[in-house]
Amino acid sequence: MRKAFIFGVFFSFFAILSACEDPKEIGSDVFVQDIGLLYTDTLSVDPSTVLLDSIATYTTSNLLVGRFTDPVFGDVNAVSYFQISNLTADTIRSNVDTAGRSNVKWITYPSKNDSIRLILPYSFVQGDTLQNQSFKLYQLASTASLDPTVVYYNNSAAPALNPTPIGQLNNVKIRPIRDKRVISGTAGKFDSLRIPITEPSFVKFLESQRDIAKSEALVGTGFKGVVKGLALVSESNKNAAVVGFSAGGIQMQLYYHYKYTYTVRNTANTADSLITVDTTKSNNFYVAITNADGTNFNARFNKITAARTGALSKLTKPADVLTSSEANNQVFLQSGTGIAMKVKFPNLLKLKERNDIAINKAELVLEPKSNTAGYTLPSDLILVEATPANQPLRTTTTGEGNFVFVTGEGTTSSYASRTNLFTFNITSSLQNIIAGRGKNNGWIITPTLFTTNSTTGTRGPALGKSVLNPDITRAIFDHSNIKLKVYYTYVAR
Repeated sequence: MRKAFIFGVFFSFFAILSACEDPKEIGSDVFVQDIGLLYTDTLSVDPSTVLLDSIATYTTSNLLVGRFTDPVFGDVNAVSYFQISNLTADTIRSNVDTAGRSNVKWITYPSKNDSIRLILPYSFVQGDTLQNQSFKLYQLASTASLDPTVVYYNNSAAPALNPTPIGQLNNVKIRPIRDKRVISGTAGKFDSLRIPITEPSFVKFLESQRDIAKSEALVGTGFKGVVKGLALVSESNKNAAVVGFSAGGIQMQLYYHYKYTYTVRNTANTADSLITVDTTKSNNFYVAITNADGTNFNARFNKITAARTGALSKLTKPADVLTSSEANNQVFLQSGTGIAMKVKFPNLLKLKERNDIAINKAELVLEPKSNTAGYTLPSDLILVEATPANQPLRTTTTGEGNFVFVTGEGTTSSYASRTNLFTFNITSSLQNIIAGRGKNNGWIITPTLFTTNSTTGTRGPALGKSVLNPDITRAIFDHSNIKLKVYYTYVAR
């Protein structure tokens, strides 16, 4: 510890005043004691790597697909399962405009779909984009199901699939962004993956869902009864990449040809003219749809599996712990796979052994190591109260409760690229522990998912079960580069 008696002159001045005043003056008894302001950055931080029980990936904003081998974390594989629908109903709407036209006669409506393709805008990539990737789109088996009311996790059971893909792309280059000058996240600037859908039975089913007897056909109310959902998988080699696609921008586009005739009366009202309409129409299906009340209409989730190597292979089940000494004095984070950090402060209470103290300011500072090319640091981290069993504390004991955040000024920390630091302001959190108002079981540090409040416009961590970031980012920290900085005032007893 390094002492810095910043208030020395200040206190000396008041000591002189106190000598001239009535000794019964309020506060005079304080200044005859030993008071000072101290700073330390040598309090022990005990960091370790822990494996969380599960990460909620339902209603995720990114559909993750692909595989890669991280040189430190091992193999990661992601498969995405999702439903599609037309507008906000379980239907196919044709929207053929025949308003105001009489004697309409359908010639073809439509006898054949011209083309069907799934368009997936890139939103995220982790791994080597120079490797070719192959993608296959499958239909869920008739015995499978996806439920928008169910919370799906990264380790939820995979639904059964039909054995034949309905569409595929082989050996394509990943182009996650069209223009390298575009700031990440700018809407409408990302390139897209386009998968043609050609499987005959699936195409025939879509063709059968229109009713030629209706000019604005609204049919197919049993659509999800047949198309239970889709699955997008990658069959690339394991050292390629996991790619994210924006769920809000995904479309399945159906183009079909239609033809009909109608009659128009001439201006003299003496004869009818026959008009023929022969054109192409499109029908879009979407993934990210919500009901009017805000509830989920579509079900979707990412199943993420990991085969860890090296020291991290010790983490095989939830609550497993890898100490920094077992991993060459390093600790790890990997969102999406459940690898998180736990920090404890074993000698924190020694601060008040001989003095009464008050924390003026406290910061937990983490400096990540430089990431290997192709891998992304988390943008935001969050502090969650830990249990003695090395898991996040929840509001209930059933495993389904919400996470309990560490209270205080700095529940979250955003990465500062200029200083290469994550910094948490933990002043009141540490004071509560010192004063005996808070438990000292340690804290879980994990990447978090931020959302923007539509009413206030403020940005903050997601609530409920979606607080942990389900994307695949990673960070590595040397034990020596994790610091607890504390400024505190003491009063000697």
